[in-house]
Amino acid sequence: MTPVTQAVHAKAIELGKLAIKATTSAGSGHPTTALSLAHLTTVLMYRMMRWDPAHPDALGSDRLVLSEGHAVPIIYAACADLRVTITPGGAPRPMTMDDLMALRSIDSPIDGHPNPMLGFPFFDAATGSLGQGLSVAAGLAAAARVNTLDKSIYCIIGDGESREGQIWEAMDFIADHALTNVVAIMNCNTLGQSDFVAEAQQWRGLQRKAEAFNWSAIVIDGHDPSQIEDTLRRRAELGAGKPLCVIARTIKGWGVPSLAGMGHHGTPVTREHLNAALGDLDRKAEELGLHVDDRATNEDALRINRPPSVSAGQAKSIPVDMDTAVAANPKVAATLSEKNVLSPRRAFGLALEALGAAYPNVAALDADVKNSTYALDFAEAYPDRYFEARIAEQNMISVAAGLSSGGMIPFASTFGRFLERAFDQIEMAIVGGANLKLVGTHVGVTLASDGPSQMALADIAFMRAFAHSTDHRGNPAVTVLTPSDAVSTYSLVLAMAAFPSACYLRAVRADLPLLYDANTDFPFGGHKVLRRGASTRRLVLVACGYMVHSCLKAADEVAEGGIDVAVVDAYALPLDTAPILAFAGSGGTILTVEDSYVGGLGSELSEAAAAQKDAPLIKSLAVHMMPKSGRKPDDVLGYVHLAVADIVASIKEAA
Repeated sequence: MTPVTQAVHAKAIELGKLAIKATTSAGSGHPTTALSLAHLTTVLMYRMMRWDPAHPDALGSDRLVLSEGHAVPIIYAACADLRVTITPGGAPRPMTMDDLMALRSIDSPIDGHPNPMLGFPFFDAATGSLGQGLSVAAGLAAAARVNTLDKSIYCIIGDGESREGQIWEAMDFIADHALTNVVAIMNCNTLGQSDFVAEAQQWRGLQRKAEAFNWSAIVIDGHDPSQIEDTLRRRAELGAGKPLCVIARTIKGWGVPSLAGMGHHGTPVTREHLNAALGDLDRKAEELGLHVDDRATNEDALRINRPPSVSAGQAKSIPVDMDTAVAANPKVAATLSEKNVLSPRRAFGLALEALGAAYPNVAALDADVKNSTYALDFAEAYPDRYFEARIAEQNMISVAAGLSSGGMIPFASTFGRFLERAFDQIEMAIVGGANLKLVGTHVGVTLASDGPSQMALADIAFMRAFAHSTDHRGNPAVTVLTPSDAVSTYSLVLAMAAFPSACYLRAVRADLPLLYDANTDFPFGGHKVLRRGASTRRLVLVACGYMVHSCLKAADEVAEGGIDVAVVDAYALPLDTAPILAFAGSGGTILTVEDSYVGGLGSELSEAAAAQKDAPLIKSLAVHMMPKSGRKPDDVLGYVHLAVADIVASIKEAA
């Protein structure tokens, strides 16, 4: 046995003991999965990765993404042993063994699953909702390519986890973009939580599937230090121009016979059985012929390679204004000149291209609809910073999270309806602090002819829930923006890039008349009063997006009959509701109008009014039935009782 092999075995046993102790201390956790990764973790963190424990998030460092996040006690054990810098409360200090034993405590940054935002910068993303880590690794690799950084991205994936379709979306994406600096490591211990993994998730099946996805797949013994290191060091040779997938055959509960087999997933060793489990690992050391107390010899063989230094990125500049962007696009300029209309999605494309010129760290992704979202503008102007995700929205969002952690500002666009299938990925990205910029186009029922399978209607309720939660920066976890014309869209897209937390822009498909001058400011949380209405006992229509225009038409119609109503464009959530409630006044009425399901503006203002004495009455018009296709927006609006005539009828009833 070589000194390196002995050192890795000894360290793996030491880390395994620490993982067991930590989960016993916590009274919960996954020691068996942690033990299956003891050798892989040791080789990666003590031998292969170029990184600095004092600066674990250094931009030039190799990265380790733990997709099977429940195995995290083995990573925590290594970090405590290496005194990796943690930042609880923002104050950096080395991690201690006391920190490790505080696993899962409410006042500890050593959380139950990886989460960098709690003060653990070794990790790049929150993981644990299975299937997402390889996509994050892809985003980190893409960011490294943009920034010309020579870094390796390792991702550990559970064999049971590999049933998740997103894993294969990521495999496809990585092969498609030739991100050969990603190494996927499949932890094949054959045991799920309640049953053995299916045949397709066993090592032979995973090898065949990886090869079918145009990866090189190498099967190794995941507890053989020399096999692990030799395979990783020969990555370029073994990959032969393809990304490398390491199929590591492991044993769940390695070294502790009482933890082997089915029935021990997520079950810590009891305090009564702790010494017996630790004794099993001591006997494993004896069986291997190790001198575990020869710490000096072992540590000499476990020397971490430091990462290269990385220079600061390029400076940002101020994006061009909308008039300049329009002038540079003859087709758009002609449309505006002739008709004074432009769709919000078209303005998004103009703004994204302008950001690309001004912000070297802006990247864009789209899910095979870039010619509809107009992310195509950016893709053609900055192909090195554009990553086509194809029809795989869940992967796209997690890739964007990885890009964010890699120092980029990612704009991810598709139809808003298709972002709904990625709600889990969006939430996990937010938990992990990703600076996501999401753009959903074709929102609301005014999409019309394509029908409800393409209409984003529930998106606003989901996103609004995060708008009323704060992230770890103290900002709304998501700022939701629904602009009503091209000018407001352009301005809000630029503001999204400058804002350090997640944003979601909802852009309708239709061409809409311009409502605002080019120099109008649109602060987050704000609103615009487009008609003031009567000065007493006001009736105020509050809408966003397409429905602002419907409200203006309804206001014009009732004005002919002597009813003077106000119209407010409430383009942002969370909304500063106090000025709008005050504008309507005690005894006034607010009628919210939105072409989505409930949970948007109506809920926003109703909740605020319920907490205020002498608040105005809030009434809501929204989509309360399943929509269908219609040849024109007005057809569908009439079908769901949101036509101008329906708004007029509600105004007359309220008046």
